Amino acid sequence: MTRLLLTDRERFPFDNGDRAAIAAAGATLVEVDGHDPDAIAAAGGDAAAVFVYHAKLTAELIARLPELRVIARCGSGYDNVDVAAARARGVEVVYVPDYGVDDVADHTLALLLAVARRVPASDRALRDGRWLSYAQLGTMRRLRGSVLGLLGGGRIARAVGVRAAAFGMTLVVHDPGVGDDVLDALGARRAASLDALLTGADVLSLHLPLTPATRGLIGAAELARMRPGALLVNTSRGEIVDEAALAAALADGRLAGAGLDVFEVEPLPPDSPLIGMESAVVTPHSAAFSEQALAEVRSRALADVLRVLAGQPPRDPARAVTP
Repeated sequence: MTRLLLTDRERFPFDNGDRAAIAAAGATLVEVDGHDPDAIAAAGGDAAAVFVYHAKLTAELIARLPELRVIARCGSGYDNVDVAAARARGVEVVYVPDYGVDDVADHTLALLLAVARRVPASDRALRDGRWLSYAQLGTMRRLRGSVLGLLGGGRIARAVGVRAAAFGMTLVVHDPGVGDDVLDALGARRAASLDALLTGADVLSLHLPLTPATRGLIGAAELARMRPGALLVNTSRGEIVDEAALAAALADGRLAGAGLDVFEVEPLPPDSPLIGMESAVVTPHSAAFSEQALAEVRSRALADVLRVLAGQPPRDPARAVTP
């Protein structure tokens, strides 16, 4: 009987409908907590498919799964899967390119509002019995009339732009791959360079995949180019930002705040300076954790896996090189 392996089951369990679909296809499900490579190799030695959330499917790990025919990345990116190594072994890789677009866009605006309006700091103070004055709260921001710089112009960035425009924000986008027609429909103008985006935005929101070109893209030099008192929001990939440089920029007041759902190391280490900063709002890589989004990403990934195992082409194959 065909065996399918689910990783991170404690956070992302299949529901009864998914399990029924697996049974109807004549397959069985093997589940592991977390995403330790040795645990995956031990449990998945005879697995034809593996469902991946946070696991890193390296060439080495793929080689330890000799029966593997398809890897399903349950998400909109697949930088944690060595697609080239998989394809070299005849293993298909599928993903869910439009997973959680609305959910991540909502979360991006939630982080922006939380930072701009000092919501977490106010909440903590009030629960501690402190009624903060204007001076104690620090500067709060009106979104209307401010400039939102979108670094990246994909589905999520555009959904963020629609929401931000409803708050009266001016939109500027830096993404050479996005056409003028897309920007016109969004009511946004183009930033010709990263530097132009950094120097012209009151809020910088990151919407990039993790690639060799984007890793560490926002470092000390780039943060120094941002407007004094600017805000940064990151719901894409933590490794795009140099966290030490960001913490320093927040500590010295160069940046007024940051809203972060992703980090260089996850879970965020308890000794991270970001945890103790009132100007940083942090969430546990949960932007796409709505009930609806998680149900869709499971069912879409499962449907593509079953297509591949039945000898049919997948609906959403990954490209050989991470986009």
